[in-house]
Amino acid sequence: MKNKLNRRNFLKISALGGVAATATACDTDPVEKLIPILVPAHDIVPGESVHYATTCRECSADCGMIIRTREGRAIKAEGNPAHPLSKGKICTLGQSTLQGLYNPSRAKSPVYITDGVSKAIRWTDGITLLNSKLTPFLTLPKNRNRILYFSPPKSGSFPQLLTSWMNQLGGGTQIELDLMSVNSIKKANDLCFGSDELPHFALEKAEILINFGADFLETWINPIQMTAAYSAMHSPKNGIKGEFIHIAPHMSLTGSNADEWISCPTGTEAHIALAICDTLLRQSTPKTIPKAQSIRKFLDRFSLDQTIKSIGLTSDKIDTLAKKFKRNGKSLAIGGGNSSAGKNASLLQIAVNLLNYIAGNIGTTVIFGMNYKIGGDDLKKIEVAVGKMKNGEVDLVIIENINPAFTLPKSLGFEAALDKVPFVVSLSTETDETSLLADLHLPTSHFLESWDDTNPRTGLYTLQQPVMSFVPGYDTMGSGDLILASGRALKLKGFLAPSYQEHLKTAWQQIQKTVGKRKPFNTFWIESLKNGYVNQEVKPKSVSLQNALFSTKPSPPEFDSETITLLALNSNLHNANAKGGNRNWLLETPHPITQVVWDAWLELHPKTAQKLGIQQGELVDIKTNHGSIQLGAWLYHGIAENTIAVPVGMGRSVYFPSYSTSRGRNKLIPILEPKGSTRAKAKKVGENLAELLPWELDTLSGDLCFTTKVISITGTGKQADLVTMDGQYRKDIKTDNSTLEKGLADRSQKGRGFIQSLSLNNQNGQIIDEAPKSHQLRKRHYTLPRDDKHSFYDPMKKNVSDHVAMTDKTTPTYHDPYKWEMAIDLDRCIGCTACVVACYAENNIPSVGKNRAALGREMSWLRISRYFEKNKQTGKLETYFSPQMCQQCDNAGCEPVCPVYATYQTPDGLNAMIYNRCVGTRYCANNCAFSQRRFNWRSYQFPSPLHLQLNPAVSVRAKGVMEKCTFCGHRIREMKDIAKDQGRDVRDQEIQTACQQACPADAIVFGNVMDKKSRIYKLKQKNKRGYTQLPELNYQPAVTYLKKVNHDNKKA
Repeated sequence: MKNKLNRRNFLKISALGGVAATATACDTDPVEKLIPILVPAHDIVPGESVHYATTCRECSADCGMIIRTREGRAIKAEGNPAHPLSKGKICTLGQSTLQGLYNPSRAKSPVYITDGVSKAIRWTDGITLLNSKLTPFLTLPKNRNRILYFSPPKSGSFPQLLTSWMNQLGGGTQIELDLMSVNSIKKANDLCFGSDELPHFALEKAEILINFGADFLETWINPIQMTAAYSAMHSPKNGIKGEFIHIAPHMSLTGSNADEWISCPTGTEAHIALAICDTLLRQSTPKTIPKAQSIRKFLDRFSLDQTIKSIGLTSDKIDTLAKKFKRNGKSLAIGGGNSSAGKNASLLQIAVNLLNYIAGNIGTTVIFGMNYKIGGDDLKKIEVAVGKMKNGEVDLVIIENINPAFTLPKSLGFEAALDKVPFVVSLSTETDETSLLADLHLPTSHFLESWDDTNPRTGLYTLQQPVMSFVPGYDTMGSGDLILASGRALKLKGFLAPSYQEHLKTAWQQIQKTVGKRKPFNTFWIESLKNGYVNQEVKPKSVSLQNALFSTKPSPPEFDSETITLLALNSNLHNANAKGGNRNWLLETPHPITQVVWDAWLELHPKTAQKLGIQQGELVDIKTNHGSIQLGAWLYHGIAENTIAVPVGMGRSVYFPSYSTSRGRNKLIPILEPKGSTRAKAKKVGENLAELLPWELDTLSGDLCFTTKVISITGTGKQADLVTMDGQYRKDIKTDNSTLEKGLADRSQKGRGFIQSLSLNNQNGQIIDEAPKSHQLRKRHYTLPRDDKHSFYDPMKKNVSDHVAMTDKTTPTYHDPYKWEMAIDLDRCIGCTACVVACYAENNIPSVGKNRAALGREMSWLRISRYFEKNKQTGKLETYFSPQMCQQCDNAGCEPVCPVYATYQTPDGLNAMIYNRCVGTRYCANNCAFSQRRFNWRSYQFPSPLHLQLNPAVSVRAKGVMEKCTFCGHRIREMKDIAKDQGRDVRDQEIQTACQQACPADAIVFGNVMDKKSRIYKLKQKNKRGYTQLPELNYQPAVTYLKKVNHDNKKA
């Protein structure tokens, strides 16, 4: 393979975190194989990081990504700080990208399946075989369309190449499949404003946000962009804090961050939005709203008063919401996503559009002209395609890197239809459920190994370049190179480019003209590769309300008080496209709300459970008209009654060691851990919800309905094998219903004060009533003996200085010039777990699996503690998140109890570990009040090729050794060495921990507190919200938490 990536001219800078540089690929001297560390290439410096700008293709948002490589292999994915969409951040799924690159389920080479027997073949033979099936198509008349090409959404140069290829073969149909529902937004915008596009939602400009079920902090549109904007809107600034109201049947991660959650039956969100429109219109002056009379007539066609009463809302509540939303263009309504994707999905978007239109938000917080190219085709195209396959109207099906046999509802009959196609080709990177049904599997390269480009929105063009050579032992080819090779062999017109990289260069010559960059093309190309993108300013487009809207037929709400409705849930760990369902990091990361790992579960309200006779943690049988599955019950106050919820994207097969043990089998048998238990085997994790869902589409947009009616929910009387990663949450599973109903069981803080909050009035310095009825998290009450009435003990710096002075010695300079500390803003933290996955990736943290997690042997250095509190003022549910890691205490309890001095205090204030000194007594873990020490109960495995993801800057710990968070000490050490070589101190924000770098909400700040100009110093000295956890122990943690600020100190 020629024209691969060249490293000779790459920009190489060993910078860390926020100062990471990018490198670019040129045209000569291709890399043919992974560079071995013992024989490095002449232009590769062992130990020096090389950074590449590329584009994340985990979803269709196409965020900018930086890949850090060492010795020729990718070891860490980060956001591109210069990219206009991601701005230096990537989501949880993006953080796990390397587990896609190095996934054990990747296909190693082309495979031909005949008579049920698989045979590995060479690429030349594979392309020849494919072309032999294509040759008869060369003589077909145009538009016979005997080819179907299924792929994920693609917005760059590839669709044009593919269209040309299929047109010269008698025509074909390309279907871009994405089950993340956004077509209802496009359809509603077309009806309302005559513009079939995804607009830009400027959350940061809104003073109040009303959300109808969209999980915009998890998977909806671009959660990274949304999270940054939401944090800017919702964080207190100059005494002002935006308000967020969530209206949905389920309180997801997004809903748990709302100031108020309004529960409603599934399928009624559209009518609630229309009711607010109706009230807002009555409160407004009709002359100020164009087409107000037409809107009034449209709304009168809905029986809104009757509907609102039937779902349990009062007219006063609707009036209050309407008054809050009237902000003269400074409010915003959004809605949609899978949790609201029913037969009324488009009607909900129409209602949201009307709400924004009446409030004057169009052009201020809803901006047209960006045209985000997110999401796939109308799923009616899938329905038509399946019909053609069943009727024998398709001769060849090609499926590239999607898994429709697994993700589509079984009731569609996709597998049966595929079976009737004469020849099926899979271009999947992995061996998945769909590729096993193919006749020929030609594995395409991972996006980190191949060339491509995207056009994620108007004016923005991004490049995807290989960041390394192919993973050793995996013989793959990029999809663009495959189509070009096929076209050249068939002698098609326009297929002369020797590689897809050269094809992209030709396409980007036109892009250069479009963006108006007047410079030599080679210069433009190199700069674009270094940056990862080229951006053109886009002017907003003005739109007006269209008359086509008023012909929309009203429909009744999908609400039946006697029937239980099943709701399919996306999350940032696994979604409807089944991305992440077979990645260890994501399966081992606790779900932000339930904290469950390595499994799926059933959420239902405690009152619903009592009616059905279902116990907490019981194995439950769920049946619909389309199938049945069994899951463990997880009782949750954050879901509407008569609604149940199950996560999608689970049920995949995962290669993982069993880590079996004899513990607990018999008291007479010694604890044995056989070597055979470390062999990776494929195991099914969770259940596939697609087996229960019907094939039903929104009639206007073609989005899939992610809800269905439940026939029966029956408890089996057996205990489900649900597992969480922390002892506190294990009690969630075993709590009896009565305790759960009354006191939320052990899901609260029990008064320990880990998370504290204050009201916005208190934040603004106003006097508030601290009567006994005040909020329980407002503050902890202590009698403090010190003069500053703030701390329990002298700071360690003063304590050491005083004691040294008493001995008549010279007082040493303490923590000079560095003292590393961290601040975590609980008002910004949304609990997304991106920091957790980033920590796994950066620090070589092993996955222990479900069995080990059940024994309490988790290895994560960072966790997001989730607490449910019952508000004493309102009696409703509040959810709080707190990132917990080693607090790097100045007076640590772990250090003096270690008998071999394996843990100690460094001169710059860190609790360090000497791994080869540790003998595993675990005394340090016993004396850590924050439970942040981890013990390696065995030598954990990284099934090949997952071992290639390991960061060479971090030691892989062995059996019998304690470990914990180090504040990314390797990053500190490397940047200090660079600064020392340059004769200076480390500058503020030159070092970022992995968790800080990953946080999309900018909730984590790290730095040198001895630098009075640093951000961390200013936060700790000037922010009145700061506190440390468990200060009465005098551990003197280096992590300062900033109190959460609530409106009136209540959320629900």
